[in-house]
Amino acid sequence: MKPAASRIGAWAAIVFTAGACAGGDSATMQAEVPAFEGFVDLEIGELEGDDPYVFGYVFSVAADPLGRILVTDSQAHEVRVFDPDGNFLFHLGGEGDGPSEFRTPCCVGFSPEGELWVRQEPRFTVFELEEAGARYVRTVRRLFTGQLGGYPVVFDAEGRIIDLGLLPEGGGRFVEARIHLNPDGSADTVRVLEPVAAAEGHKTVEFSSDRGFGFMYFHQPYGPQWLQAYGPRGAWASAVSSAHVIEVQGPDGAVSQLVGPADPGPTLSPAEVEYARGRLEGDMERGNFDEPPFDIPERKPPLAALFFDRGGRLWVRKTAAGGAEMIEADVYEGGVLVARYRWPGRVRAGALPWVTESALYGTTTDSLGVQRAARVRFEPGP
Repeated sequence: MKPAASRIGAWAAIVFTAGACAGGDSATMQAEVPAFEGFVDLEIGELEGDDPYVFGYVFSVAADPLGRILVTDSQAHEVRVFDPDGNFLFHLGGEGDGPSEFRTPCCVGFSPEGELWVRQEPRFTVFELEEAGARYVRTVRRLFTGQLGGYPVVFDAEGRIIDLGLLPEGGGRFVEARIHLNPDGSADTVRVLEPVAAAEGHKTVEFSSDRGFGFMYFHQPYGPQWLQAYGPRGAWASAVSSAHVIEVQGPDGAVSQLVGPADPGPTLSPAEVEYARGRLEGDMERGNFDEPPFDIPERKPPLAALFFDRGGRLWVRKTAAGGAEMIEADVYEGGVLVARYRWPGRVRAGALPWVTESALYGTTTDSLGVQRAARVRFEPGP
């Protein structure tokens, strides 16, 4: 366990003028928005030493209601539990196919009843966390197989687990879907179509060989992407990274639109332009294109990610300029901009951010490639 890192310098501004926020009804304006500054107060992980502190690959980091830190190590096939100070307590799982064992677990979440659900490729494994260990409860088969991806473990307003992934659409193609699993084993399926503006940022090329046929996927460097977020009680949000226009579906199924400021994304740095050029040259060779499949944009998209915190607020993470030391996010509640947060860019929240009003959990990686679980604490600006 590493000691807490030193706090980063205070953020100068403490209030902001919010941009227009349009919900399903009229836009609600908020003149002053509080700002919160994040600093790393805990890192867990070592290059070598006691096994609990040496990680193979940390897929996700979460916290339970007691503040204990749950680190999912997909390479070690287990979830390790640490106390709020970073001291190892116990672990769940271990490699195997037994009821309480794992195969490359990716992520965790808590049911409305407080049970811990661990997602792995073929199933969810359910535990009850106790003071000194975890008690295996049951196993629930997943209807998506062979797919892990960056999908959180979430439940809808009725308390049903929502399974997320890709369903076959025919001809070797797939479509995004949400499956709500009923207690009797049946399921309700909701298919989700990718926005046209996001599809412009990638190309799909069919290929054939002696083994059959398949598809190659090419994405524009720094091009538009489809952003999605899944929140408590079945809330869902979707946007295209190139525009601050977000579709939000509440737990009751009501859909509204949130429109933020029309700020452009940051200009690509010379290093980013060089990276994009190398990517496209590789794509030309891989896809046998006569010319690059995409142009190199002058700017990055303004939006980097969407995610919900544990209280159901929607975080809209802004794209950072190359080399930026801090990450910024606008936080919305009920279509209203209620706060702005910043935290060190060296902390990667990954595809599955676990965030509360006062903390964010993620990972850091040092110059030797040592990956650590990290906790960021937020405090109001001075």
